Amino acid sequence: MSGGLEAGAIRLRDATRAFDVRIDSGRTLKEVLVGGLRRRSAPGGRDPRHPPPVQALRGVSLDIAPRETVAIVGRNGAGKSSTLRVLAGIVPLDSGSVEIGGRVAALLDLAAGFSRDFSGRENIVMGGALYGLSRREVEERMEAMVAFSELGDFVDLPLKTYSTGMLVRLAFAIVAELDADVLLIDEVLAVGDGAFQRKCEERIAQQVAGGSTLVLVSHDLALIERTCERTVLLDNGRVAADGPTADVLAEYRHVLEDASAPVRGSGAPAVPAGADADRQDSAS
Repeated sequence: MSGGLEAGAIRLRDATRAFDVRIDSGRTLKEVLVGGLRRRSAPGGRDPRHPPPVQALRGVSLDIAPRETVAIVGRNGAGKSSTLRVLAGIVPLDSGSVEIGGRVAALLDLAAGFSRDFSGRENIVMGGALYGLSRREVEERMEAMVAFSELGDFVDLPLKTYSTGMLVRLAFAIVAELDADVLLIDEVLAVGDGAFQRKCEERIAQQVAGGSTLVLVSHDLALIERTCERTVLLDNGRVAADGPTADVLAEYRHVLEDASAPVRGSGAPAVPAGADADRQDSAS
């Protein structure tokens, strides 16, 4: 995935991704056995149980330099989380390419990589392994992770006894002790309590100061203003604006005030902030 890029660099080129939406037909067992090959057809011959794919990304291109702090904003369904999942290697592209230099730490889905029947401590071991840490490395960092989580005795109880806020603490505690070149974070910090959110922000700032690149998806504009120097606005799977956070958030606030208004620039290519002229790509 690195493609020879400098550690912390990200290059996304003409990324497209569609998701197939399946609708439960609600057929009974008898209908399946007796009429298994028969399909209910909508006008025009389309099967209503198999609607057309949803286009999440439409040619998105981004260049992110090492140690940049970048937020991605947009209305629901704009393609924000899909972009992060592509960068994390969770979701493959239909077309285009993605390259990332160095180790990636992603905090996207609290359930990902965790087992509800295992204890918090056992899940730390598994989570560390998913990020490429050896058993010895996990053991060396275990007490620091447990201390950061502030879970106390709960760390030795099964995850099925945890609240959502406790899951956030455990998930971020693992990421907090990684030597990651790229941090990908999607909304999950909004679940934690205020004191722990501030603690996470401080640790993120420390990691960025230490050389990590940050890509953050959040609806918390105040958090973005505190954390990110650059912001990318997505609309309908395309890049609508890309530049200094204050400028892009001003555009985004305009969009939020008038939900029916199209986002300016969403139908045209956008040039990533700081990109050279020869890097101009058709962006979403």
